[in-house]
Amino acid sequence: MCKFLTGKARLQQTDKSRTWKLLDNELFKANDGKIYMAPRNMYSDNYTIPLFLCWLAGSPVDFDTRDSHVHDEFCYTHNALVVTLTEEELKEKGFLRYSEKNKMWVCEDVPVEFLAKEKIGKFRANNIFYECMVSSGVPLISRLIIRAGVACNLNWFIYKWIGKVFELDLNRVYEESYWREHVARW
Repeated sequence: MCKFLTGKARLQQTDKSRTWKLLDNELFKANDGKIYMAPRNMYSDNYTIPLFLCWLAGSPVDFDTRDSHVHDEFCYTHNALVVTLTEEELKEKGFLRYSEKNKMWVCEDVPVEFLAKEKIGKFRANNIFYECMVSSGVPLISRLIIRAGVACNLNWFIYKWIGKVFELDLNRVYEESYWREHVARW
């Protein structure tokens, strides 16, 4: 069963228009059992639903933004940032814990030896995004419209062609400067 392992997103607005920085690591367990991470300090534009479609798909502010963060990480690098530990192992090692202060599950920085990068194609990236939307309760009609929108979006191919896609560096995934220098080109 797909689900988010961490609590709701905490974001900080950046100097770049429509761009936010993730304050916490976000973990999503997909139907295939893999755990995907959107790391803290990653930049995201959250949902980018064209305004003319909001009347039909729903406003992006109505949805859990964690869905878009996982998808954005795929789009930036054409790789999935995968945690190689199970949910239970993350808890046993203290990387995934319940925060009484924040009243939610949080993920500490997972050491690089427990991270992997896996090439991911557009179709798989969009399917995981859809799984995220299912798990966070996005209404069916909105999910279908948004899924169709990302399927028709040609940026995946255009950005690769013009060199905007960048290599996922496991040793720098938690560094804000890493995300700022690359995402600034988007």
